[in-house]
Amino acid sequence: MNEKIGARAPLAVVTGGASGIGEATVRKFAAAGWRTIIADINADRGRKIADELTLQNCDSRFVYLDVTDEMAVENFSESVFSQDGAVEALINSGGILQNATRLTSMRVEDFDKIIGVNLRGSVLTGRAFGKRMAEAGRGVIINMCSLTTFQAHPQPAYAMSKAALRTLTEVMAAELGPQGVRVNAVAPGYTLTPAMQDRIEKGERDPSKVVSKSALRRFVEPSEIGEVIYFLCSPAAAAITGVVLPVDCGWLVYSVYSSAAAQPQ
Repeated sequence: MNEKIGARAPLAVVTGGASGIGEATVRKFAAAGWRTIIADINADRGRKIADELTLQNCDSRFVYLDVTDEMAVENFSESVFSQDGAVEALINSGGILQNATRLTSMRVEDFDKIIGVNLRGSVLTGRAFGKRMAEAGRGVIINMCSLTTFQAHPQPAYAMSKAALRTLTEVMAAELGPQGVRVNAVAPGYTLTPAMQDRIEKGERDPSKVVSKSALRRFVEPSEIGEVIYFLCSPAAAAITGVVLPVDCGWLVYSVYSSAAAQPQ
């Protein structure tokens, strides 16, 4: 969708937009003619991306935002709607990962941090932007789930945060739908983000084992997640709300299928 809303191009706000899937999403929307706001705590990287896009004649800017800060999120939402007009899309891609650990040995401070960013952050941004979208009578919110939304993984805090985002997505879709606001989520599979590449280089992930468990035998590219998010925010997805869409190269289906196939008949 590159048509203008009134006299201005549509506006997308992307939290966590300074890296990985968030950055790929910002670049996709900018290339399609949208105005973009990169909201992140990584100021250096966020400003660099915004400057690069500006040189490409895109309307993009960076705003420092800690999504766990309730007042900061509320003030940010209010300023965007008052200065830039209605927001057509909010993409909640800000989040942090967790290395494999057991629930019984997990530090409570790690749990609080992960739940704070991944879940609380999406609640705060979704609430602040959702109510203003409802007042405007339009808008789309995209949350970021994961494979752990559907299956148990040894990342207890991360998995709990992503499972809760599924319910958050459904509740928001039901609540905001009558006001013309759609809410969906994507569930990326193992994606070749800078964070994933760093884990591979540190020996924390074996890429051959990861791809062997997906039907398509490869990683997901960040740009592919951006394409799906763009689709969900477009008129082509106007009848879709309250869903979590896996984008995982067939990891979910193949992991179950391969396990069953390995069992004696």
